[in-house]
Amino acid sequence: MKRKFFNILFLVVMFCCANVAYAQNIGVIYAIRSYHSATGNYIEINTSIDASALESKLLDGNYIKQAELTTIVCPYDKIDSALYVEKRIISTPRVQDSSSLNNISLSDMQRIALSCDTCVIFFELRDINTKMQPMYYKDAVIVNYPKDYVSVSDIMLIDNYEKSNEQQGNIYTKNGYDIYPYIYDEIVKEKNILDYYVEIYNADKNFGENNYYVVFSAIEDMNTNKKVENIQKVKRIKSESLTPLLSKIDISTLSEGSYYLTVEVRGSDNVLYAYKRYPFFRQSDNKIIEENVDIPQDAFVNNISEEELKENIRCLRPIATDAQVRYMLKNLKTSTPTQDRYFLYQFYKAQNPLEPQRAWKDYMNQVAKVNKKYSTAIKKGYATDMGRVILMYGEPDNIIDEKFGVSSISNANNKFDERMNPDASSMDVKGVSYYPYQIWVYNHTPFGESNRKFVFYAKQDNLAEYFLLHSNARGELQDMYWENTLSHGTLEQGVMGTAGKQFQRGYK
Repeated sequence: MKRKFFNILFLVVMFCCANVAYAQNIGVIYAIRSYHSATGNYIEINTSIDASALESKLLDGNYIKQAELTTIVCPYDKIDSALYVEKRIISTPRVQDSSSLNNISLSDMQRIALSCDTCVIFFELRDINTKMQPMYYKDAVIVNYPKDYVSVSDIMLIDNYEKSNEQQGNIYTKNGYDIYPYIYDEIVKEKNILDYYVEIYNADKNFGENNYYVVFSAIEDMNTNKKVENIQKVKRIKSESLTPLLSKIDISTLSEGSYYLTVEVRGSDNVLYAYKRYPFFRQSDNKIIEENVDIPQDAFVNNISEEELKENIRCLRPIATDAQVRYMLKNLKTSTPTQDRYFLYQFYKAQNPLEPQRAWKDYMNQVAKVNKKYSTAIKKGYATDMGRVILMYGEPDNIIDEKFGVSSISNANNKFDERMNPDASSMDVKGVSYYPYQIWVYNHTPFGESNRKFVFYAKQDNLAEYFLLHSNARGELQDMYWENTLSHGTLEQGVMGTAGKQFQRGYK
């Protein structure tokens, strides 16, 4: 997953950082969740470290594994000014058999008060029993809880929970319960119930004190943004300043694929006031593709030659669901023409139940256009980033095209010149050179979003193909320091140049 600026709640699996030479390959998962309280905004960072990659140490006759985790939180616009610095040692239990430590995960949780809305979090992780280089990685978090408007905290999936001891709380205690988070983004097929926790703020200011509103919980397909039928839950709640919600949803019938758990706050008129999402992948034996349904004799797929069938399926990838893509990757090489025709027929019937042939013709016409415009010597147009975006979102409303590396007037130091001239105290930049790039602007997207933009750039100044660098569209690649990459690393992180201003405005 990205999972991906980033969603307010995100979960990423990190391995050896590519720019750290000889760093140890430590598997680590972390999840960041934000929430609000009477004393301000907070984030919780849950970290799980795979102990199998750590070295054992013999201590007082027993074996132990230890990792040192350093966390630094800075404002986005002042990364040299730390709001929070913490260095802590995370240890396994002491055991007599060192091999038993390989199946253990080291867990840690940090709760951090924030004084800014957008922060950058820097992590350093090292095995304290080796001399290997530590791992470094960073992420960003945006926290926005308006004072006078209803909002929803990030969603926490729950591993287990219990009523807390009234006299003794701990860092996992929330509103009378000790809640232990489930921080993985993959839900195993044996887990059929999703337990989750959210908080709703300021409902009384929106709906009036002691009036009622509705919390609507649902599962949405990540690729289509459509709600899954029959996996929905509605709860009527009396409005208060803070409402903790501990709930669950049954996913036993959910097919394998990528989804969002979505929690929405709606008024009595069904108007949406606030929502939050949690992305996850569902493992399941229930696959979307079935093999035993007949195709009508007059179906359009029966007129597609065997040679064209698989290409017809491959070009669906930009608009296919995650489960359908997995089917393509797993089965397309060995599938029979009958199976391919069934797949195509069911796909387009879902797009247009009354006229699946029309849906097929319309899409294949779009594929032909992107193939003509964006194909390269080694790649079909629908397989390029630009082709995919066209097929998913349609033609942009505006394109900013900078083919020849426009210079950005900026007061930032030229980092490249500093590295080449280490004795110089400062280097005033006269212009920052960009790769060739395009910014596509969509006033409205098919997924209900407004003012969404995509930045594409030509690596190594090769105009044959542009790659997606950054977008503010939901679920797309997001990089808060995209302009640093676009400028060959010469524009300082966090400094806005010409391209950034164009992205912000949507025009040159």
